[in-house]
Amino acid sequence: MSLKAALVLAAGATAWVTPSRFAEDQFQLTKPSPFKCDLPPALEPAGDDLENASSLFTGRDALDRQVKRHQGIVRVPSVSYDDNGEPGEDSRWEPFYTLHDVLRELYPNIHHHAKLDKINTFGLVYTLTGSDASLKPTLLTAHQDVVPVPDPSTWTHPPFDAHFDGEWLWGRGAADDKSSLTALMSAVEALLEQGWTPKRTLVLAFGYDEECSGYRGATKIGEYLTEKYGDDGVAVILDEGGLGFEAPEENVLYALPSVMEKGHMDIWLTLSFPGGHSSVPLAHTAIGVAAEIVSTLEANPFEPQLLENGPTHRHLICNARYSPDANPTVTRLVKKGDLQGLADEVIKVFGRGGRYMLQTSQAVDVIQGGTKINAMPETVAVGVNYRISPQDSIESIQDTVLANIKTVVDKYGLDVKAFQGEGEGEASAAVANANGTLYLEANQVFQPTPTAPTEGKVWDVFSGTIQHTFGSGDARTVVPVGEIMLGNTDTRHYLNLSPNVYRWNPISRDAAINIHTVDERLRMEDQLRMVQFYYDFVRNFDQADL
Repeated sequence: MSLKAALVLAAGATAWVTPSRFAEDQFQLTKPSPFKCDLPPALEPAGDDLENASSLFTGRDALDRQVKRHQGIVRVPSVSYDDNGEPGEDSRWEPFYTLHDVLRELYPNIHHHAKLDKINTFGLVYTLTGSDASLKPTLLTAHQDVVPVPDPSTWTHPPFDAHFDGEWLWGRGAADDKSSLTALMSAVEALLEQGWTPKRTLVLAFGYDEECSGYRGATKIGEYLTEKYGDDGVAVILDEGGLGFEAPEENVLYALPSVMEKGHMDIWLTLSFPGGHSSVPLAHTAIGVAAEIVSTLEANPFEPQLLENGPTHRHLICNARYSPDANPTVTRLVKKGDLQGLADEVIKVFGRGGRYMLQTSQAVDVIQGGTKINAMPETVAVGVNYRISPQDSIESIQDTVLANIKTVVDKYGLDVKAFQGEGEGEASAAVANANGTLYLEANQVFQPTPTAPTEGKVWDVFSGTIQHTFGSGDARTVVPVGEIMLGNTDTRHYLNLSPNVYRWNPISRDAAINIHTVDERLRMEDQLRMVQFYYDFVRNFDQADL
């Protein structure tokens, strides 16, 4: 069964029933685990006179309206570049003014009823103040920016035309992340059109440089929200991300929001080395030595490890309970409590993606060196990107890198100045040691995030909403289970606001194609389902006793 078929909604579905074969007393582990993957009830919004999501966001009229909205937003080339200057100083930020005008035109009720604060020029924070000030707010986020388009001529349809072919809307940002931006705004606009007023304050926060790590946008928004609500002042945060849906069997659908993100660090290794005329070369130039360092790093990858009771282990426990026949090996290994066997099976089944759910990644992405063909380079720089798994840390990665390259350092008698802090030990063409000096510097550094709860009141509302929106009575079991996110989102700047941070685009993986590359596109029927989910999410959290 395709993921598309697995996501077809049954109009009027209001309840979820656990099939008897999933009862806890039939799911016994040889090695007991505190996590059984019990499901809270599906949660249908109630207690107000609003239309239900399935009637509002289905049919041709709803699709046409959503296409028009999404086209208006995708057509704005709101690109963020790694080398952008500050807002007001770099003209490449100008399209964001246009995007804000488009949002105001497309969503008049939000702009009429919500308080809009612009943070650091282009960050947007919409606040709909609730009637009960004692309730912590709900925070929904997305980002306005998109990655650049290197060569528009390679696209089937121009990347900022927002062409709709009757099924797919093509364009840069159509999926990442304007799909969330449009869907969130559309859900809240529909609520306000019906005269809805929140009990719990609702905040929509949209950064504008997430593709460049969010330091101008989400960082400043996070500071603003902290000043307003304080640490742990927000009930729940939902942003982009996650692994979408997984349907290993026809009658089971797994929803896989990310409950944590891997850490991040870029390490730059800069080698200052003797130069000279190429007619009398050294046995190894700086490039040759740097190449040996790269080869040594790549020969020593980090080891995969399945953490007991971590997100991926819990995912596998749910697989064993609700779809035991889809992968009998996983079911057997879960029941035995064989973590190493499960790790091997994840890598076997999911390949490279599965491997990096379990281990720290190491990617040599940049090498710079050499200025003239007849002059030996005096400086060579290598940039290595690390996405850090929870069993590792910033400090352990740095120690491992130093240990791995020690053989090369000793072989060439290099001095090493490692991780000495900003402005210290910076490399230059002047060689401090006759044999050369290797400088190591860490940038864009943050540890793996805390893991959000997958039990308790907040998770029950989140899980219950997913089950209601994407369930179909007792014909299919919808199983929400947390997973780990391999990339990073703006939520890294909001972690102090709430322990309940979830990252999930409520959409099937085959509905958002070619993110960050040529011919990015979004299946618009699936975006309507995103709107349905956000509509239900806002209503359920507004009514929740948290």
